[in-house]
Amino acid sequence: MRSLGAIVSAVAAAGHLLACIVLTGMAIMGVFGFLFPALDLFNHVQPVLFFGLIALLVTAPLFVRRQMVRSLALAVAATGLVASSAIYVPEFVAGLMPRETPPDAARIYTLMTFNVFGRNEEPESIVANVAAENPDILALQEYSPYVRNVIHPLLTELYPHFQYCAGGQRAFVGLYSKLPFEPLDVDACSSSIINTDRTARIMVRFETETGPDFSLATTHNDWPAPITRQVEQFATLRDSLASVAPPVILVGDFNSTPWSYALRNFVTEAGLVRHTHNLPTFPTLWYYLGGWRSTMPLLPIDHVMTRGAIAIHSLVTGEPSGSDHLPIIVRFSVSE
Repeated sequence: MRSLGAIVSAVAAAGHLLACIVLTGMAIMGVFGFLFPALDLFNHVQPVLFFGLIALLVTAPLFVRRQMVRSLALAVAATGLVASSAIYVPEFVAGLMPRETPPDAARIYTLMTFNVFGRNEEPESIVANVAAENPDILALQEYSPYVRNVIHPLLTELYPHFQYCAGGQRAFVGLYSKLPFEPLDVDACSSSIINTDRTARIMVRFETETGPDFSLATTHNDWPAPITRQVEQFATLRDSLASVAPPVILVGDFNSTPWSYALRNFVTEAGLVRHTHNLPTFPTLWYYLGGWRSTMPLLPIDHVMTRGAIAIHSLVTGEPSGSDHLPIIVRFSVSE
């Protein structure tokens, strides 16, 4: 009869090999997401695949004692790591590239884009966060009536120009600005509580006295499943942006990671440049043991993109302020 130690060793080896097979299968399927959109879903968890496969390679000698099984586990994990690296590593490297230095005479604008979390339990801290950063422009997603009722009167003391939308689950977006703006595509932003659109867009044009005019858009997409729904939302946004004169800056919660073919295709088709590379913003909260508890953000699903003569000089995350997302603070300039 086999000893307990031998049984535990066999179970550990089998579990390790199974984990290698599962993660490698997901990594390989993600590579072929450009052919079959359903497989693109695996690309949204590329950090888990990439670092998980590295961990499996490192720990194989500890959990797999038999040489033949260990060789199989290492070969499988290495194959998966190569597949995951093809998707993950270019984005990681892009995140290390330096930003463009602003010209001496350039007007520098500060923008904060922030999914504030519709069930935020400390909405007043959002205003304190905004006041500390003091952005010229504030774009909000998941700006639910509950959050808006608390902070709108406080924000209007700081920002005289604003617009917000209502509707379905992802339609609550808002924009506050120290600079006057002209709304564009007003049909995409309803303030009616009976509106049933799942998403909304705020698109505006800033006409400044101290520099070139520019446009801004903010939105909040649904989760990537079902796939057809997000594809339609990307297509609608792409078509709407086609009518907006550059330069334009697009910000928001796209519920899509940069390793996704869906997001990359949208960026290409819309003629945009994405500046958020490997910048995790979600989730900073996780619900367990009966409450929302802090966690480390893993997924970069909030993005900043531009088209035309807009230069991004810095792009960092801020404090969560009761949200399950981190805000992104951007400093940019506009040239002729």
